[in-house]
Amino acid sequence: MTDKSPMEEHLQSAMYGTPKINPDEQRHYLGTFRERVSLTMTIAEVRDRNNLEAFITEITAHPDYQVILNGHIDQADLGPYMKVASQNNVQFSIKQDTIYGISNSDIGLVVCTNATAINVAPVALRQKYPTETPSPTTTPKKKGLLDRLFHDN
Repeated sequence: MTDKSPMEEHLQSAMYGTPKINPDEQRHYLGTFRERVSLTMTIAEVRDRNNLEAFITEITAHPDYQVILNGHIDQADLGPYMKVASQNNVQFSIKQDTIYGISNSDIGLVVCTNATAINVAPVALRQKYPTETPSPTTTPKKKGLLDRLFHDN
């Protein structure tokens, strides 16, 4: 291979842009690296208002983190998250590039650090903040009039 002169390298980067490190990973996590991510929510999870509490818990615990929102989600669904981030003085940005997904299973929100690796696991909302399903409780069967008359228990 031949070595390129600094001028050739400059021309190459001007024509094709600077090469990205892990472009698929950055595309998946709305422009950041997995090692910087603290919480991810899918588009379907962002649309579900019941997940707002987990988001509030996360940004309250880490007020120095930032929030990246997928701009392909309706403003009505993003509004509560932007409002909470603003109220907690958490920086947020909206990414609307065409490379970011639009299906319900694509990432809709990322809570991450600005430039340092934190390597938190798990980061998915359902794994980090599992929803508690209420355990089925058995209610005692009410006794009717005939049960009370014939069964004196």
